Amino acid sequence: MGEGLAITIASPLMAVAMGIMLRSPPLVIGFIIWRIVGGAYSIDLPPLLRWKGNPLMAAVTIMSMNGLLLVLFPFFIHFQDIPDVEGDKAFGLRTLPIILGKEKVFSIAVNMMLMAYGGAVLVGAFSPSVLCKLVTMIGHSALAFVLWRQAKTIDLSDNKSVQSFYLFIWKLYYVEFLFVHFLR
Repeated sequence: MGEGLAITIASPLMAVAMGIMLRSPPLVIGFIIWRIVGGAYSIDLPPLLRWKGNPLMAAVTIMSMNGLLLVLFPFFIHFQDIPDVEGDKAFGLRTLPIILGKEKVFSIAVNMMLMAYGGAVLVGAFSPSVLCKLVTMIGHSALAFVLWRQAKTIDLSDNKSVQSFYLFIWKLYYVEFLFVHFLR
């Protein structure tokens, strides 16, 4: 119990410290909000926010979302550097988009996200609940298609287009969050 408590406290503190070291207030705020939302599953909240029914179904949907987040968060971190390549170069920074190029980072990130959605579809296939299975498989397939279609329209030389796609990715994350709440 003590080890679990230490990890639970240390992990978000290290994440916030990383955001502070990178001098990124949006990253710090994002980590804090993510931790608050994640913590909502661990404390006694009103019935609308608690898992109901089959604990195995809850575990499958949580694994699906956590697996997706594992892939999405590095994407968010590197994707936000794409529109800032010229400024980062001017300051001598060596971000991933500068090292590999905007196109390569964008392609890797989108393909990682598509693979994460594919993994979520596979996790959903093994759900013991038919409703969970259908919603997870169809929902993640649809999200993957929407992501793929939207990625085809991005002009990486237009910062407004890149920033619009970045916001779109956050919307996909919140749709994922709603999936988890629907399936509980």
